Amino acid sequence: MHNFEKQWQTVAGHARQAPGRDEIAPFGFARRAVAAGWQPPALAPEVLWVRLMLRVLAGAVGVLIVCAALELPHLRDARPLEPGLENTVAQIVWAL
Repeated sequence: MHNFEKQWQTVAGHARQAPGRDEIAPFGFARRAVAAGWQPPALAPEVLWVRLMLRVLAGAVGVLIVCAALELPHLRDARPLEPGLENTVAQIVWAL
């Protein structure tokens, strides 16, 4: 930072001596600029996560509905919480 003014003058002198540039816009530049302006804005990551979460939630609800539909015929069983034979055997064997 000690030689900033000297370096600035050197760089500014080189810029003054540089040949002029062609200032005509390249072919199709206006079309590209307008097309870029009409593009929809990029979505924020939060919006994408919310969309993904809603899809996963819809899938989980769908699985729950399928499970409920499969269990519906057994809804009126006499004793739905009665343990099965395999549970009884496992409890007896582990208790020994």
